[in-house]
Amino acid sequence: MGYQPTDHDVSACVGDVLDQATDLTARFLSDRADLSASAAFTLNTVYREGPVRLTTLATREGISQPSMTQLVQRLERAGLVTRLADPDDGRAALIGITAAGRTLLDDRKRMRRERLAALMTTLNDEEKSALWLSARVALPLIDRLAAYADCATNGPAGRQAGDSTSAPRSM
Repeated sequence: MGYQPTDHDVSACVGDVLDQATDLTARFLSDRADLSASAAFTLNTVYREGPVRLTTLATREGISQPSMTQLVQRLERAGLVTRLADPDDGRAALIGITAAGRTLLDDRKRMRRERLAALMTTLNDEEKSALWLSARVALPLIDRLAAYADCATNGPAGRQAGDSTSAPRSM
């Protein structure tokens, strides 16, 4: 049996990978001209989970409800989200994504992949294979960590306490 990394070793290594991936995304792969990071995160959450309460979005982004209200209003004015009636609470609204919002996110994803493909030309075939295999192994584990973090922050299945509107994340 080979080297068995400690929890600290794993945390440090995975943290470095996530830091580098975040930096790569921010500097080379994302287009901040059309959306701020907070707006992109919020729009992605609504895209991934379906209609969500504003309070849930604020909790997930770690900002106040008034700040999230302003952000959602900007997204509404841009035609990227819409308010929907909450079937569980007539006083509340859900934030849903529009066709224009879906198109914008799909275009951003396609653009990121095109930019990444251009960067990948700097790697040789063995490096590409190693990166592909590492990503295939890491992705489901990172998804599990993200689901656990959502649950720890927002209650079971990533829901904010008392919120029955968020769909559970698949693991």
